[in-house]
Amino acid sequence: MKNIADHLFDILENSVKAGASEVKVKFSFSKRIFFCQIIDNGSGIISSNVEDPFFTTRKTRRVGLGLPLLKKTAEETQGYLKISRLNKEGGTKLEFIINFFHIDAKPFGDLARVFLDALYSWPQMNFKLIAQNDFSSDVIMDTEKVKEKLGEDLLYSSQIKHFIYETIKKELRAKGIDDQFSIGSEKDNY
Repeated sequence: MKNIADHLFDILENSVKAGASEVKVKFSFSKRIFFCQIIDNGSGIISSNVEDPFFTTRKTRRVGLGLPLLKKTAEETQGYLKISRLNKEGGTKLEFIINFFHIDAKPFGDLARVFLDALYSWPQMNFKLIAQNDFSSDVIMDTEKVKEKLGEDLLYSSQIKHFIYETIKKELRAKGIDDQFSIGSEKDNY
């Protein structure tokens, strides 16, 4: 995976496959340290082998590289990855830290695109994106509220997609996150 955005999309996809209906993504970026916590209400972690690349619960392939690659990405920057089951009924909490001072840190990539793609790829899911710092916690996107206000018809117009994307991107920039270290300029595809 080339960037943090790729890892996040993979984790969100794991939540969908685990039957989650809600996913909260909390993050902070301070002093070049990126902290991310993802909590879902899916079936939960079944095995302690989730970080083993040769273990997967999928029936379509024999390896599961997403979480081991994220763990490697975090640890290469002297960060970490922690995964735990929320309770007996299920749910998963995953958190990781990336030190962007480290020479091996990957770029953020287009995080706004990840959340926009998640909204449109899995419309049955509710995603909540929360930015935190020492003083506040701000909801950047709550797809349940977006769907309530817009309805199904407006949600899929290209102007609304563009507006949602630009709003998320603006809010991420305000928190210090902007496709850092990316190579070349990425064009928006709607």
